[in-house]
Amino acid sequence: MKGIFVYLISAAAVISLSSCTTTSDSSRRESASLTAHSGEKTRAGQNWHINSDCSLADYPPTHIIEQPRHGLLQIIHEPIFPDEAQGKLAKCRTVKVGGVAGYYKSKPGYIGSDRFVVRFPVGDGEIKEMVLNVNVIK
Repeated sequence: MKGIFVYLISAAAVISLSSCTTTSDSSRRESASLTAHSGEKTRAGQNWHINSDCSLADYPPTHIIEQPRHGLLQIIHEPIFPDEAQGKLAKCRTVKVGGVAGYYKSKPGYIGSDRFVVRFPVGDGEIKEMVLNVNVIK
């Protein structure tokens, strides 16, 4: 089963994929952009690993490689909709399953740029490293 890091678009966050490279350790490195309001908790993404019956297989290990300099990134386990599930798992898009979600929150009053890096599995032994560039607005 594949775990997929999903970018959610909401009033508080807009994420767009901007580049992808492969590192020497055969993990993929991608970057994306996120807009967050100063001092507000903003969902940055989610990941899951589910069985074909939509039940939780396990919580994918998601590691913070680099914390943001002007805020905090938290990785938590919570029920999520695997809304980008594909193939046999597409039927699970409307079922809440156990997953991993990342939340960013800047220091109160901070406005400007920030960034963080996370690493997580995407299936079939492949590892992805994601660099999120955050634009913190008022």
